[in-house]
Amino acid sequence: MSEEITPTGKKIALDCMGGDLGPSEAIAGAALAIREGFIGPNDKLILVGHEDNLRQLAAEHRVLKSKRVEFKHAATVVNPDDAAMTVIKSKRDSSMLIALDMLKAGQADLVISTGNTKALVAAGTIKVRPMEGAERPALAAIMPRREGHFVMLDVGANPEAKPEHLVHNAVLGSIYAQSALGITNPRVGLLSVGTEEGKGGARINRTHTLLKAMGDKINYVGPVEGFDVFGDACDVVVTDGFTGNVILKTLEGLVYMVRDMVGKKVKSNPVYLAGGIAMFPLLRDLKGKLKPEKYGGAPLLGLSSLVMKAHGSSNRQSIASAIRLGLEAVGHDANRRMLVALAEANAVISSTPEEE
Repeated sequence: MSEEITPTGKKIALDCMGGDLGPSEAIAGAALAIREGFIGPNDKLILVGHEDNLRQLAAEHRVLKSKRVEFKHAATVVNPDDAAMTVIKSKRDSSMLIALDMLKAGQADLVISTGNTKALVAAGTIKVRPMEGAERPALAAIMPRREGHFVMLDVGANPEAKPEHLVHNAVLGSIYAQSALGITNPRVGLLSVGTEEGKGGARINRTHTLLKAMGDKINYVGPVEGFDVFGDACDVVVTDGFTGNVILKTLEGLVYMVRDMVGKKVKSNPVYLAGGIAMFPLLRDLKGKLKPEKYGGAPLLGLSSLVMKAHGSSNRQSIASAIRLGLEAVGHDANRRMLVALAEANAVISSTPEEE
């Protein structure tokens, strides 16, 4: 099934104040997105934050001196340790909430933020609202595997998902894999402690039953276990936000550990150094595959408009990548297709009785 990207321009609101590397890196990411052609000539980029500061930083990048770039002033910043409800009640003039207000009002087509995840999920759910048929949003991360990439969700938005939430994750993740990875009929797997039926507990078993009942509405391949996640068992891995977040951060830690171990070994022994030089093309390709910047944003799937969460430590490449992914998702009209898929899923959920 081919998809055509909508030719009309889109409005991107970039929260420039929430990242660990500060607004200068967000501005550099915005400039990179324009230079790389991610932001088209008809698109509008709205930089949200302390306007005087952002204008000063933007002046260092020639590509930001354009009619495509606007500024929206925000007086305060959401801190990493701010409680979600404190942000919603007391920081209405923050860059995060102002960007979300613009999305709600139709002044932006998507929001990208590197800020506090809990605050972004809570504020996005309250302000932007879940799309019809969804109860809670899910963060969908694109992750590397042996060949290519796969989508995992949820990776942090909803730690205590019910079976119906996991079914929603399955259909939402399948559509996102189509638009982000170009997979026509993504294989969906349910993360469990084994591939045999009945091994995952009541919640997993109920979810498995519902996903089987979906029939040809989704390409469900059954339960998968941790051993299969980074192989070729499926293209979409469905789990709760607690488990997904642990897997995501464990992978990040493992990549850094292996990188540091290899670097130390190579430097400590001339034989290893010679071997490392010979293997440099392979190591370079592997580094590129594991590089998190290529897919630097995780969308909050299930909201009525698109919110992309980039990692708090995102560099300019990650931010530019999040902009690219967000524009691709909006251009492929993913939200409309998700509404249809959610309605089909909920019909199956309501008509499939609980097992005694």
